[in-house]
Amino acid sequence: MGKQLSQQEIKQRLVRLNNLERLYGEQKSANDFLRRENKELREKIVLQQKLIEDLNLQLEELRIKVFGKKKKSDDSDNPKPPEEKIPRTKDSYKRPIPKEITETKRHTIDACSCGTETIHKEVIVFYEEDIPVPVQKIVIRHEVEKAYCPHCKKWLRGMPLPNSGVILGPNIQKYICYLSIICRLSFAQIQSLLKNTYQIKVSQGEIDKILKRESLHLSPFYEKLKEKIRSEPAVHLDETSWRLLTDKSSSYSWVMSGTESKESVFLIGESRGKGNVEKLIGKDYGGIAITDNYVAYRDMPNHQLCWAHLLRNFRDLASSQELDEKQLDYCKTEYQKLCLIYADVKNNRTMERYKGFSKRLLDFSKIKKDEPKKMARFKTTLCKNIDKYLTCLQDPDIPMTNNQAERALRHLVIKRKISFGSLTKKTANNLAILLSVLMSLKQRYPSDFFEEYLKV
Repeated sequence: MGKQLSQQEIKQRLVRLNNLERLYGEQKSANDFLRRENKELREKIVLQQKLIEDLNLQLEELRIKVFGKKKKSDDSDNPKPPEEKIPRTKDSYKRPIPKEITETKRHTIDACSCGTETIHKEVIVFYEEDIPVPVQKIVIRHEVEKAYCPHCKKWLRGMPLPNSGVILGPNIQKYICYLSIICRLSFAQIQSLLKNTYQIKVSQGEIDKILKRESLHLSPFYEKLKEKIRSEPAVHLDETSWRLLTDKSSSYSWVMSGTESKESVFLIGESRGKGNVEKLIGKDYGGIAITDNYVAYRDMPNHQLCWAHLLRNFRDLASSQELDEKQLDYCKTEYQKLCLIYADVKNNRTMERYKGFSKRLLDFSKIKKDEPKKMARFKTTLCKNIDKYLTCLQDPDIPMTNNQAERALRHLVIKRKISFGSLTKKTANNLAILLSVLMSLKQRYPSDFFEEYLKV
């Protein structure tokens, strides 16, 4: 038999057991607290990582907008295969033969420098294009006869007299509009060009008055142009920022371009509200509008969303420098899937394929676990607008992209970088009329622009 414990030993062991039970309870509570705290911290870390990833992507977007994209030396990671370049021919590096010849010069050679008469003569032709510098300006002296009518008892003139004794003719006024609108020159540059080339001095105030008069003169043409574009079965709409220097609030420029004529009408210095869409297309436009996914266009009944913007979003994400390698591979795969859907829609433009394409886009837009937050946002937007991306199935002639409007705005964006905007809302309206008419005339008559502009 074992040794019996004394009362003192039993008491000590009971005290030790009570202490162990108490310490176990305390340690168990402490361990449970640490486990809960550890779990909460891990969840917070995951949320913080997702937040950092989203902020990095937003920072990358801002960096691209401000500084542009960096050119890559190696395109092996490009998710879209590069297009094959068509080699240029030798003739493409040469100037084309002029259609109109203003003068012909004959260069003969009857004898050699040694005095011997030459034989077996051939004629070799080349052309020389040049301009007269400086150009001699035209100055017309007008002698206006003034006479009195005894019957009507009033003085008559052979033609209406201008306010000044020396005026600028219609050609130079239209040329000033061309330099300002098409060439995007500043008033100071226009002054320098006219003085150096034509020996004509003109003040900046006079240039401003010429632009105002010409915009007033072209207003009827502007309204007719707007009605013409509205009559087309589909139009492109887009907008960009534009600054009014006397107004601290944000303002924007809008454009409506025709799908058939490729001509454009502008609104400049307006708000970014959807009321400007109605100003361009009218209240009862029955055609189809091709736009990006800006909120001002979302209530339009006949609406085709731009595939180029959609593909661009996924492409930029697939080449982002803020994602890890695993996420980049996933984004590239998703971008390639979307490119395949786009190619199939482009090559099979029939309503019979609507259900199939709709299901493919719906399956594609399902958000998977742990995918980048930005891609999830793109897919959510796509899922809400599947029908608007498939409007193009109604007619093969409906453009799938809004590139026409973006190309029309490009000229204005470059002018904005040079001039920083318009001084007032009135000068912005003048610019809208002049830009609409002159750019449309240049689109309509690319080789005879000046000749047609002088007729307007």
